Amino acid sequence: MKKILYTLVAIAAITSVSSCKKCGYCKDPIYGNGSAVCQETSVVPGITSSYDEEKAQCSADGGTWVITK
Repeated sequence: MKKILYTLVAIAAITSVSSCKKCGYCKDPIYGNGSAVCQETSVVPGITSSYDEEKAQCSADGGTWVITK
């Protein structure tokens, strides 16, 4: 039982450490600035968030990702 409790505490600690909120937008020379996108407050390692998807799409479209927070 203690092992399960320690595992849950470790997972919560890892999740809380990587839970800083990042925001950014895509600066595109053709279309101008896109809408700001913020990363969700809890980040699970290995799962792509909408923030990461938008950032990757911005690079694929030739834009520059600007971090606002």
